[in-house]
Amino acid sequence: MLKKEEWFGPLRRPYPPLFCSLVCLGYPNEKYYKGLLKKPFSIKNMAHVDNAWYYGKAELEEGGNLALESWQDPKLFEYIKGEFRKREDNLVESGKRSFEDFCKAYEEYMPTLALVYVIDKPVEIALRKALSKKISQKEVDELMGKLNIPLQDNTHKQEEYDLVTSTNLAEHVKKYEWLYARYGEKRVYTIEEAQEKLKEINKSEFLKKWKEDKLEIEKAIKYAKELVGKEAYLVDIFQYIIYYRTHRTDTMNKAAFFAIPLFNKTAAEYGITYEQLMHCTSFEVLQKQIPSKEILNQRIKDCSLLLDNGKVSCLTGKESLKLIEFFKEEVVNVKEFKGQVACKGNVKGEVKVVRNKQDFEKIVNGDILVTSMTTPEMMPLLKKASAFVTDEGGLTCHAAIISREMNKPCIIGTKIATKVLKDGDMVEVDADKGIVRKI
Repeated sequence: MLKKEEWFGPLRRPYPPLFCSLVCLGYPNEKYYKGLLKKPFSIKNMAHVDNAWYYGKAELEEGGNLALESWQDPKLFEYIKGEFRKREDNLVESGKRSFEDFCKAYEEYMPTLALVYVIDKPVEIALRKALSKKISQKEVDELMGKLNIPLQDNTHKQEEYDLVTSTNLAEHVKKYEWLYARYGEKRVYTIEEAQEKLKEINKSEFLKKWKEDKLEIEKAIKYAKELVGKEAYLVDIFQYIIYYRTHRTDTMNKAAFFAIPLFNKTAAEYGITYEQLMHCTSFEVLQKQIPSKEILNQRIKDCSLLLDNGKVSCLTGKESLKLIEFFKEEVVNVKEFKGQVACKGNVKGEVKVVRNKQDFEKIVNGDILVTSMTTPEMMPLLKKASAFVTDEGGLTCHAAIISREMNKPCIIGTKIATKVLKDGDMVEVDADKGIVRKI
């Protein structure tokens, strides 16, 4: 196992073991990356501990540089986008076939999860460097901020547009019924929720802003490409990454939602509950070696997945606690900390820390939302908050994109915000300098 300093994380994602195991089986398999990169690559070291992912730093760096080097080839980049679409369609449809087909399609889709993540920082650095040759650093920051919103709408943005223009609410909700289901949850988007969203939207103002934003992004893309000339491919890669970062996880959640009937059937065949099935690994199910209900119930309380040099292990009890202790980091007596500016501004307010869905109801207008990472299902909270502060993230993360769209102060990648701050703390979010201060 890698040394502690060789790991990067945490990236909080509450995947149940079934999906964790599929990620851990897909990431190290080089055949799934074939044709997507110019050299062999795979990720062979990962850990999912206390609902957080940890990656090997060296593999992240290697993969990011290799992806940027490979995707500079326009023909290869077009192939990759087409291949990703083909794999996502297969994944969404696989749940209608068999459990084995779903697992295979999920594993095959994992390079999208890996490569779109690892190329994030390298392409941002390369694009900034290219722009810096032509314009000032201040102008680079301003232009990167505009480029940081995808021209192609992500699912949640598209759903909002479709909702505003819909003439049949029942059909609309049926089309997007999976929207808020994550990690295999049996959560259905309802007409009542759609109606509540509509109450908060001024249709004419929404459509006007939507068109204006599109024109602004198109203008920024054109200007950036003119500036960088032969390196215009960096703009295309950057825009694609911003769009696909959210789209790939939407695809995975959509596929899991449509596979729920298959999961229900599989659970019934083995005489276990749906939740217990979610806490099996995929290979246990496929090999018909379902753990005892006692072990599955233990996993529901505490479970870690470890990918160690390509070998996958599911750990509970003392073994899981050892991993939790291994990755644990104490943070004490911090009054001020820094992060990366996603959207400038300066506000003061009361902190509300969001760790899970149960915390959503805490947010009221004007709160400072502090979380590990934002997700599309947090959109109602983000509209109420006056600023966002996250542990994770780079310029292409969800929080960065949404803060730009909403023009709200946002500091990302602090690493420690959720450890330092607690509900009720009064803070100043100085997103001009990237500093969060307790006051």
